[in-house]
Amino acid sequence: MTGFKKGDKHQNTPTQGYSEEEDLALFQNAMQGVTRLATDNKVHATPSQPKAKKLKHLQMQPESHLQFDFNVHAADNTQSVGTDEYLMFHRKGLRLQELSRLKKGEFQVEAVLDLHGLIVDIADQQLKAFIHQAWSKKCRFLLIIHGKGYNSEAGHPILKNLVNQRLQQYPKVLAFCSALPKDGSTGAVYVFLKAQ
Repeated sequence: MTGFKKGDKHQNTPTQGYSEEEDLALFQNAMQGVTRLATDNKVHATPSQPKAKKLKHLQMQPESHLQFDFNVHAADNTQSVGTDEYLMFHRKGLRLQELSRLKKGEFQVEAVLDLHGLIVDIADQQLKAFIHQAWSKKCRFLLIIHGKGYNSEAGHPILKNLVNQRLQQYPKVLAFCSALPKDGSTGAVYVFLKAQ
């Protein structure tokens, strides 16, 4: 309840009926002893940076020192893919929720492999070593950057096709798909490995 009595002319608006001079005088009287804040003490808000993802650094070892405990299927029945073609592969039994998370990039990338600029044989060795080491270190979600092959002398993306074929041959790979634009779009793939 307000401090106004019924019928008081100031019931609805306390300053109603005062002239501008009276309003100014009331304001100045109320502000006596108040000092202006120094402008150099302003707090400048800076946008917070997103926390950097902790990636497991996998030391690539020469293939001769690795013992791959997975069998690469000899049969290659995958078709060639184009530069901007979206890649998608999953094994039977993978839950739809997990596949959906993979496609939306809703996971913490645990290890990254960049194959840019490598010749096919070296890229193939690096890919095998990477998958093996990631699985042995209990990584489940990976990002492999293969590029789009715009500068390929063959006229099609060689490394993209290599990654597409090889990942389908590794039993430890449950699924993979082209990445979101922030992670390379059709020039990279998210990979989901089996749990140990």
